Amino acid sequence: MDIRIFDNEAWWGGNVNVGHLFPITKDTCLSFDLNRGLEGSDQFAPLLLSSEGRFLWSEKAFSVRAENGILHVETDGGAELTDGCGDLRGAYLTAMKRHFPFSGKMPDELFFTAPQYNTWIELGTDQTTENILRYAEGILAGGLKPGVLMIDGGWQEDFGVFEFHARKVPDPKALIDRLHELGFKVMLWVSPIVSSAGDRFKMLRSKGYLVRVNSWRAAVRDWWSGHSAVLDLTNPDACAWMHGEMRRLMELYGVDGYKFDAGDAYFYRDDDVIFRPMPARDHTTCFNEVGAAYRFNEFRAAYKFGGREIVARLHDKNHSWDHFGLNTLIGHTVMQGLLGYAYGCPDMVGGGQIKGAAGLGTLDEELYLRWVQANSLMGMMQLSIAPWRVLSAENFEIAKKYIQLHEDYGQHFAALAHHAAETGEPPVRCLEYQFPHEGLAQVTDEYMLGDDLLVAPVLEKGARERRVHLPHGTWLSDEGETYEGGQVITESVPLDRLCYYKKVK
Repeated sequence: MDIRIFDNEAWWGGNVNVGHLFPITKDTCLSFDLNRGLEGSDQFAPLLLSSEGRFLWSEKAFSVRAENGILHVETDGGAELTDGCGDLRGAYLTAMKRHFPFSGKMPDELFFTAPQYNTWIELGTDQTTENILRYAEGILAGGLKPGVLMIDGGWQEDFGVFEFHARKVPDPKALIDRLHELGFKVMLWVSPIVSSAGDRFKMLRSKGYLVRVNSWRAAVRDWWSGHSAVLDLTNPDACAWMHGEMRRLMELYGVDGYKFDAGDAYFYRDDDVIFRPMPARDHTTCFNEVGAAYRFNEFRAAYKFGGREIVARLHDKNHSWDHFGLNTLIGHTVMQGLLGYAYGCPDMVGGGQIKGAAGLGTLDEELYLRWVQANSLMGMMQLSIAPWRVLSAENFEIAKKYIQLHEDYGQHFAALAHHAAETGEPPVRCLEYQFPHEGLAQVTDEYMLGDDLLVAPVLEKGARERRVHLPHGTWLSDEGETYEGGQVITESVPLDRLCYYKKVK
């Protein structure tokens, strides 16, 4: 299908992981494919949305090529172009109601009302009782509020073995009881990956719970931790087994929920031998269905799961200003909302790619502070590397100021999440969504929180001044200044300032 792009028209959609390259206009040259590899390693949906009130929905994944003012969309079938919705918001709401109506449910409010903490960047795979407790106690000693604490990969005996490593965590219940006493809810990293050796692998293979390449041989797939087998989550019995293992951990030790990692389409093949044949892409949806049963959940990979009660975390970001780092945060978060993933988590502050972790001595403190500022008025904030350890005393106080700002808005974030559950409206929005046809589609370094809060973070190293596009209306700044909208203003932005503006009229 070919769609001619109108003058002054802008398009969004498809894949969160390329959201920083949007919007698409008649001058854009861009291609992406929801059927291919890492291009589908974040949240995505076969949906394109236009600022002119048009949208395209496909029942199957598609590829897109934008060039010479034309959107070339290729799909195996089921694509339909709808127009007459007025603007971007109208297109989104119409598509949402028709194709992914919201469930009325949402993740637990604690995701929104307090910072989240993840042990990955601070501990790597060295997830021991001693290290986890040191991290948790350091949070409180640093003057931060307890919230959800995610124990990341490395706690378990092996991939596919849902039991704590006996040497690392000899008494799991005592560990989790202590974390609960400190005020945390505790989530564990899990995945559908199974190490391709050992008794657990043999048992799962004998029961037919693994993806196969033929009638008897289990598939072994490359991934970031080696070569492993994969659960066949098209098989209800395999799903029941995974649920049973996770619920056992909850009952025995008091685990509150799970961080669901992997599950991307590249773990699967269209010609895999599975219980219920389906394209590789649809396995991700099966994984999402498993995790949605838990009120405390988090996913990075999701497909056609808009409107559902999952926390959608952005793909791991680099500790970088402009190389898949801070520069992607707004575009990706906005795209989450436009694809129906309203409960978005913008990855870990400072970036979640451990190879570039600040703990290796590469921390850019200015980048960390601008990151925590940019993140502070998004609905969720997740900390990993310990800011009290890696920042100077002065810079830690600046970071705490914006962590506190996030906490101060916690009930507002929760209210917006409830509103999303009922209406489908994304909490974080691009300016074009909220102020259509004001010429703001290309303003991609600002965002709206709800109807009336505009946030303009600093995204460039060394910047101490920035231009802010104010839509029509009357705006009250974070410094108490009143501005009439419909203009571009220039603001001073010292390292301790985040510009944000409340629409008061």
